[in-house]
Amino acid sequence: MHTHYDNLKVSRDAPPEVIRAAYKSLSQKYHPDRHADGEEANRIMRLLNVAYDVLSDPARRAEHDQWISTQEKIEAEQRRRRAQAARPDFGSHPARAGATGQARPQGAAPRQPQPSPQPETARPSRNEKARSKSASRRAAAGKPGAPLPRSWSFLLYAGIGAAIVVLLGEWSPPGESATERRSPQIVRPAQAAPVVRSSASSTPLQEAKYVRPGTTPRGLPWPARSGYLVGYPVLNSDGLSSLTVDNTRSESDVFLKLVAIDGGTPVPVRTSFVRGGSSFTMENIAPGSYDVRYRSLDTGEIFRSERFHIEEINETDGTSFANNILTLYSVPGKSRSVTIPEREFP
Repeated sequence: MHTHYDNLKVSRDAPPEVIRAAYKSLSQKYHPDRHADGEEANRIMRLLNVAYDVLSDPARRAEHDQWISTQEKIEAEQRRRRAQAARPDFGSHPARAGATGQARPQGAAPRQPQPSPQPETARPSRNEKARSKSASRRAAAGKPGAPLPRSWSFLLYAGIGAAIVVLLGEWSPPGESATERRSPQIVRPAQAAPVVRSSASSTPLQEAKYVRPGTTPRGLPWPARSGYLVGYPVLNSDGLSSLTVDNTRSESDVFLKLVAIDGGTPVPVRTSFVRGGSSFTMENIAPGSYDVRYRSLDTGEIFRSERFHIEEINETDGTSFANNILTLYSVPGKSRSVTIPEREFP
């Protein structure tokens, strides 16, 4: 069983700050910019992002812990049933005969006790022998602690063996079917019941296949050329600066947001669509601190640029402002952008 805790290499009782530090350390280690094998690094980063996204949310972490507890109970039950199946079947051994403890072949008739030889001169008649034998048995049966005749011992042991077989056949752990009770020597492990969970907390090593959306998040078709998306506000538009997104070096279309990060909560102020092999310029941007967050529509990966600051300085002959350029690359390692989880794409 592999969990999100295993992906981040932390214990199940790790506090949030330990989980955050582990995610940060592993993200730096496996960031695609640090590895020539971009595909493998991207795969590991996706697993780390999903694990941190679940464990940093208290509700989703509790749901994941419940899933782990259920799986552990199922595995414990399966181990118990396998151990039970490995026990020897005492009901299958043949009954033992005789008071001496020596085994008799199965199906053989019980050995009758032989009378002691008598002197030829004192041999009684056949009827006298029978009466004497019956009287001896009655006398022996009436004495406390007297041993039973061998034929009776065989019947007693056979009855005890049959009772053991019946008891073993009738006993079964709670939850076993009637078929399993009829065959106690074969114990089949219980099948794990399916656990219904949300897609965000799916099995850690299973990744949902990404499918490119056919429309914008507002349900409209993607534009035929680069520009602002219809239905989204254009904010912070009282400035003189501009930002050009250069996507000419990439073949993937991107869904892009210019995010203001002056306050405590990131706020998207411009939302646009930039086709692969083209560029788009956002103008009249007000001074402030920003970053750019964008999703590759071909792969579904989400990236964040470095923070940058736009300033406007009043001078004697006018106001100086900034014309920034952000270049997007399709080759891992050339861009300084980092991958981010879905929750950081406002």
